[in-house]
Amino acid sequence: MVAKDVYNIAKALSKKELYSLYNMLKSDMNTENSKLKTKPKLPDFTMQDGLRYLLENQIKK
Repeated sequence: MVAKDVYNIAKALSKKELYSLYNMLKSDMNTENSKLKTKPKLPDFTMQDGLRYLLENQIKK
């Protein structure tokens, strides 16, 4: 089954059933997304640290 078929079937549902379907799909998506890894937080950089990094690494002489 393809998404277009499911979409056409979902359009035929009543408002109550469509809302119920939406909540079920949303809860399934939330459980899948919780398995994703999060990025580690970067340390807080000051403006001076950023400028030093740019001067040393990005701006070529």
